[in-house]
Amino acid sequence: MVSELKKRAKRKKLSADHDVWTEIRYLENHGAGGHLRYATFRRRGIPCGSGAIESTIRRVINQRLKSNAMYWLEENAEAMFAVRGLILTDRWDETLRRVRQTMGRDGRIHWQWTAPDLTKLKADETVLPPLPQTLEKQQHSATAA
Repeated sequence: MVSELKKRAKRKKLSADHDVWTEIRYLENHGAGGHLRYATFRRRGIPCGSGAIESTIRRVINQRLKSNAMYWLEENAEAMFAVRGLILTDRWDETLRRVRQTMGRDGRIHWQWTAPDLTKLKADETVLPPLPQTLEKQQHSATAA
């Protein structure tokens, strides 16, 4: 299949920077990596389309974070996803232990938690304590989830 595309592109004398060559390289690289074996995936019952991802988004985001008259502040929704990720990866206890240790060393009473960048979070990272909130922000945050 890819060899046929290459032959056609050469026959048409398409330049090396033509979009077709980008697609051919994509197919070659991902084919060599075993990512395009759709017949094998179907035999094993592995989903091949985006439906599984879209369904997961609908279930996780819509059903777990949305409800009638429920509104989330973005940072709170991010926090819920971080907590859910920690629980599903069995990192909750370790992370909670580190947060408690850090909070125990810091004598502040008022806290504001900001979700970490989940793409950079590592199991061995130090968890920094939240920043103190102003009184005005504390009163406002009590009105929204």
